[in-house]
Amino acid sequence: MLDQILINTSDRIEIDVYYNNVLTAPTSISIREIRDPNGVVILTSQAVIAGSTTGRYYFTVPSADTGTLGVYTAIWHFVIGAATYEHTQYFEVVSSLRQGYITPYEVRQKTIYSAITDSSPTDAVLQKYIDRSTDIMDAYFGDSINYAQYTEKIRCVLDKVHSGVHVQLRHRPLISLTSVQLMQGPTNTIDLDVDYIRKNEESAYLEYFQDISVPTLRICIFDPTATQIIPVATCVYTAGYVTVPDRVKQAATMIVEQLYKQTKGDDNQLVRFKIQDTSETYKTDEYQQNAMAELGIKGSQTIIKLLRPYCQPFRRFGFAGVLG
Repeated sequence: MLDQILINTSDRIEIDVYYNNVLTAPTSISIREIRDPNGVVILTSQAVIAGSTTGRYYFTVPSADTGTLGVYTAIWHFVIGAATYEHTQYFEVVSSLRQGYITPYEVRQKTIYSAITDSSPTDAVLQKYIDRSTDIMDAYFGDSINYAQYTEKIRCVLDKVHSGVHVQLRHRPLISLTSVQLMQGPTNTIDLDVDYIRKNEESAYLEYFQDISVPTLRICIFDPTATQIIPVATCVYTAGYVTVPDRVKQAATMIVEQLYKQTKGDDNQLVRFKIQDTSETYKTDEYQQNAMAELGIKGSQTIIKLLRPYCQPFRRFGFAGVLG
């Protein structure tokens, strides 16, 4: 999840440095610059501190530099061996810390359910509903869509026609790709040059093209025991939304509303109404019933329409081929 700092307070940001898919201590490391949400450089050439594990480093942002709400960028600069690298990190200065996809204050601003007011229920109670809504949404998405760094082993697809490899990452959108290590056979691996990997950031899809007959990318797809070997890539990357999309916030608010209605008993529906010879019966249509089965709450049809564009690749997308 995106690092959050309360406005006008001091707090730390941190990163993990990977090299060849292993947490590594660089020869030197610093923060080259930090920019505020307006793009203004507020800090340069800042020393950082080693964290609790190898390859982990942090920097404490002074309270004097956290006076503007919004997303900041920090460019970490480090040297490993003879090579110099830079990593752009995002962090957010907020008026209240967010757990999940929305804050209690935002729920109060967006809700149209009259039982949720400026003071009722309390923030602590609303947060419980937000926590549950987050679990429901993540189950639908396939996993969290928040900004985070991931290390995953993923089965690949060989593109024999174009002599390449395709990799569908499990989280999107892709922000940055740190490393890709390909298992060539039962006992050997190769590190692919990420600069030569074609990336579709929105779908988090990777394509690497090279003649597999040359030594640098000899992929064994058949062993002497007649067992096919499916290439596996170990990928280290950063993905997710730096800021929560407005539609996701709206869906989170609607889920909180429905959960709160269930608690208060306001979700009961009239099944049959009759006065003398006049009667009415209400029935949920098939589409709404299917949506309710998907999320487990009423009002799900609209919620699903808001959430569907943000599902993770292996939740809704195909496993191979160019996506998006």
